[in-house]
Amino acid sequence: MEQWINPTKLPDAGVLVRAQPLKVVQCIQGPMDQHRANELHNELYRPSPSSEVMEIQPTLKCKRDARDTWEITFTEQDMEGVAFPHNDTLVLSIPIQRKMVRRVLVDQGSSTEILYYAAFMALGFTKDQLSLMDAPLVGFTGIPVYQVGKIVLPIFAGSVRLDVEFIVVHSPSPYNAILGHNWMHGMKAIASTLHHCVQFIGKSGR
Repeated sequence: MEQWINPTKLPDAGVLVRAQPLKVVQCIQGPMDQHRANELHNELYRPSPSSEVMEIQPTLKCKRDARDTWEITFTEQDMEGVAFPHNDTLVLSIPIQRKMVRRVLVDQGSSTEILYYAAFMALGFTKDQLSLMDAPLVGFTGIPVYQVGKIVLPIFAGSVRLDVEFIVVHSPSPYNAILGHNWMHGMKAIASTLHHCVQFIGKSGR
């Protein structure tokens, strides 16, 4: 069999062949002004001192008060009322500005909270109550969407109230609002698409 093998056509040992990406998949990014964009550019392209090349930095441990320790678990009881199998997104009904808003998508990959203009109007607001913004919002298609403005509204979940800055967007959507990881982190919440619920630590416990 060796007589049919051409050694000149075999790949060199240890050579890593990198596949070229077929397509760039965009994600939802929050609005960013030019000043912040310049700061990020300088941080990314700042030259590092030669002494730091291949240097292993010590791990920094974050000091945390023992009282801040909390634990969240999901059990079979959380699956009650959920039809299996399913691949549904996590959609909630949640009070915003003391009005129950249905069809609210929980998107942990979103860096901003979105309120669609139709829902904004249904909450009883007018356009002149919005703060203007110049920076565009970049969505999954990579095409910038210029929002109508921004507004801070309270969201009530259990015993917890959290004031959230929403970006109001005039665009068709099957949802009334999108809650991203800013809201999740502010609530210290964990979402499970499998269990179709969000759990968090309230003032009186889980």
